[in-house]
Amino acid sequence: MGVAKARAYAQELQQTVFKDIVAQELVRRAEAQPLPGTVNPGLRAGVDARTLSVLSRVYVGSINFELTEDHMRQVFGEFGSVCSVSMARDTNTGRHKGFGFVEFLVPEAAALAMEIMDGTVLGGRALKLGRPNNYAAAIAQNFPRPPANRIYVANVNRAVTESVLQEIFSPFGKVTACVLAPDESAGHKGWGFVEFEGAEAAEQAAQAMNGLELAALVLRVRACVVGGPLGPGMAVDAEPAQSDHTGPAVQSDHASAVQSDHSVAQPDHSSLTTEPDHSALTTEPDHSGSTVVILSNVVSGRSDVDDDLASDMAGEGTKCGVVCKVVVHIATETELAELGEVCVFVEYAEHEAALRAIELFDGRWFGGRRVAASLFGVDRFRKLTSSDTMVFIP
Repeated sequence: MGVAKARAYAQELQQTVFKDIVAQELVRRAEAQPLPGTVNPGLRAGVDARTLSVLSRVYVGSINFELTEDHMRQVFGEFGSVCSVSMARDTNTGRHKGFGFVEFLVPEAAALAMEIMDGTVLGGRALKLGRPNNYAAAIAQNFPRPPANRIYVANVNRAVTESVLQEIFSPFGKVTACVLAPDESAGHKGWGFVEFEGAEAAEQAAQAMNGLELAALVLRVRACVVGGPLGPGMAVDAEPAQSDHTGPAVQSDHASAVQSDHSVAQPDHSSLTTEPDHSALTTEPDHSGSTVVILSNVVSGRSDVDDDLASDMAGEGTKCGVVCKVVVHIATETELAELGEVCVFVEYAEHEAALRAIELFDGRWFGGRRVAASLFGVDRFRKLTSSDTMVFIP
């Protein structure tokens, strides 16, 4: 009898007190004014908070059981600010069940994640992405549709300012607005919106710039999902004489104008690098025919190197061709600026296999980190690794 009374009382609370509390909270959210500088068109347009939440959420399945919420935040963070990661857990073991939800701050980030991460191999398993069950109802809601001349840009290096980003996109057409979401600690959050005078320029920019490497990061660009006014972005507290970042100053070569045949001249971003460019290490004679591939960002540092790393990379590398040798190289003090603390060299029997390895490894997620791969000069490889001990020969 006591349990029945308790359940009845809980149901009564759910329909009375709790219902009022939830209603008041929804009203508060609807009436709340966005913070100065906020770059979230849907929020600024007053779109229902629940609708925005559903539009900004993705289901992620087939997650490696060794990956944590922090890993998921890191992986999905390149598409925009991650608000929350919730993973279903086993009540007995406390381990997650291999699926959960990732919610972003804006719907565009969720759309990018759906397009790029569905089927992507992470930790040896192909992720399966989907939408929440109530997504269809949310997308059918009466919210402002996005203007065709606006695009969403994510994974922008913190050293790239709004003015630099505007200059980069200007060859596609006149840019009428370029705003990045401000961040108190890092200048900006790495994502924002670019608006052009015409819709055709926006479409061309999205197609051409999506996947382009800019300042050591791969840009993610797509059309917008929700309309509404853009916030002032960095301009809310920008001071021209100061910089919000502590990294190297970024300069961009001004791109040439649109060519007379209306084809778009791509800007030269070669000066927009804030991290070591390993391509500079392969400029020795005949490096274009090299059989050696350098893999960077495989581990965070020497403390993460284990005895199986070389053999694991060899196992993956054999998918591309015959592997002659794999070397895990710990950089000396003079090599740190060029190679990073740890890199992995994979030597193949043929140049074509090395090229296939670059296609396989470059940009791939390995243990929660995004690997970079490029050709490396054979002669320099042999000199650098002549005394290395972490060597695996299949």
